[in-house]
Amino acid sequence: MSAFRQSLKVVVFPFRAAWFVVLIANFIIVSAAGLIFASFVAYVVALIFSYAFLPAEWTQALWLSATGLYAHSFWFKAATITFSALLFLPILRFWLRRDPVADTTRERQMVRLNDDLIAARRQRELRAQLRA
Repeated sequence: MSAFRQSLKVVVFPFRAAWFVVLIANFIIVSAAGLIFASFVAYVVALIFSYAFLPAEWTQALWLSATGLYAHSFWFKAATITFSALLFLPILRFWLRRDPVADTTRERQMVRLNDDLIAARRQRELRAQLRA
């Protein structure tokens, strides 16, 4: 039994090591994404604070630094576009959605009209049969 456990440990160890490497890579990627998100949130808070409490020159200096970074850094441009997309996609998902109450009301009206048309056609057929 001891030999079986040793051989099992030898076989399982590379898979555990690979899984540990995957977990470390995932942690690094998620940490980087979190840092990018936190930096943009901090920048937005700094802009709001500068608009509210600081002189206009300081706010202009903040915007100037952002435009300079955007013009010269591919990574800042990519992060800005990604942040904007991640910020606006949930808003667009709810904003462009139709109203479920209105859809339900419209569907009920269509069913009612359809039922009325079916009833009118049956009455016409019944009157035609009675006349004949």
